[in-house]
Amino acid sequence: MNGTLPSRSNDSSSTIIKYEKSSCLFCNEWFDSQTFTEHLIHCGQVLEQCPNTCKVFLPRLRMRAHLKECPHAEHSNSSCENLDKMAEQRIQTLENDINTLRTVLNEEIRQRLHLITDLGNVRKQNQLQDEMSHSIQESLKHLQNRLNEENTQRCYEVEQCQQDFRYCHDIVQTLKTELQHEIDDLEKHINRVSLEGARHQNLLNDNILQLEDTVLAHERNNRDKFIELENYLQTFNDDIKSKLQVNADHNAKYATLGLEIKSMKHIVCETEERCDKLEALFTEMDRSLHHTMQLVADMENYLSTQQRLTSIINTRGHLIWHIKDLSKKMDESKKYDTILHSAMFSNKPYGYALRLDIYLNGKGNWKGRNMLACLNVLPGEYDALLTWPCRLQANVLIRDQRYTSQSEADDYMKLVNVRKKSDDYIQTNQFFYIPHKILTQAQYLKNDSIYVEVRILKTQ
Repeated sequence: MNGTLPSRSNDSSSTIIKYEKSSCLFCNEWFDSQTFTEHLIHCGQVLEQCPNTCKVFLPRLRMRAHLKECPHAEHSNSSCENLDKMAEQRIQTLENDINTLRTVLNEEIRQRLHLITDLGNVRKQNQLQDEMSHSIQESLKHLQNRLNEENTQRCYEVEQCQQDFRYCHDIVQTLKTELQHEIDDLEKHINRVSLEGARHQNLLNDNILQLEDTVLAHERNNRDKFIELENYLQTFNDDIKSKLQVNADHNAKYATLGLEIKSMKHIVCETEERCDKLEALFTEMDRSLHHTMQLVADMENYLSTQQRLTSIINTRGHLIWHIKDLSKKMDESKKYDTILHSAMFSNKPYGYALRLDIYLNGKGNWKGRNMLACLNVLPGEYDALLTWPCRLQANVLIRDQRYTSQSEADDYMKLVNVRKKSDDYIQTNQFFYIPHKILTQAQYLKNDSIYVEVRILKTQ
């Protein structure tokens, strides 16, 4: 039976087995594929039939010894030529048998190759299935462990949330009580400030009326005196000119009158300066009055802010602010540097307290050409529970009022970054500007009003 020594080479698609040696079917020796055929011709263990017609098959090595002992050996000399012919025929037969065996061996090798290839594929599939089963089991164990850890963590978090809720509820009740006391005190203080402001306003109005009457009276008296003085001077001048050469005393009187005229002119100039000072004082008092009214409005705004901090309605991080009477508010901003404050809103439920502040006429280097705005993070009720520092991003839009469809509108947008280190840190205003020529365009300004929208993009 043949044997083979295979050598294997791996490929990405299949396994190829190369047979380098084969074993002899008679002597069981191993030979290379090149010398295997030559060995079969000369192998001593090949069975051959006795040429003396004794019908005995012996190995080739023992054939000579058998011919000496064969009972039909007397016929061997006479049939020597026949023996040679038979040997040639046997050699031819052996060659045919060898070719047949080679064909059979090649077929067997091919079948073995297919079987080995199939066996390798089956082993590889079994190995992949084992690895997949092992991986699935490991994943299931890992998922089970994760589920157990998640359940434990969720239970702990639920208990912690319950404790935090009870703690926050107590804090909220305490803050509501303290805030109510502060609101009552602020209301009393605002009432006192309002009464004092009204009293000061009445006094100021009375003083202004008195000053106006005094100024008018002085102006009338000075005008009459100045006219009389001019007439008198004209008459006196005519008399002096006619009598100048006659009486030298008149010259002294004329000089005295000149001094009096200069003193009267000085008095008139002082009166005009006093009028200017009174007018400047009136302007300053008007500005002080406006600032006092602004202070009262800020106090009322602070009170309403404190009330809104406890119950902010807008907690979606989205604000739309309708600014009416823009031209009037622009004039007030140019004259008194007023600030507009939006309604309070939050980036999320129980989130940061936010407010948009606007300088319509600008501020500093931007004054007179641009609108300055700032998105401020105010002290809120839930600051102790929030993440600090605060980092937010928002889009501030001037809405296009030509179209009702958002897809067709051409809004003017600014990207704003808001940062604050901690809840007790005084924030430095981070301003952004919008030119006045944008605000006054027809698509944004309609019926003397604009819409300002704030959308929080990034939340913590």
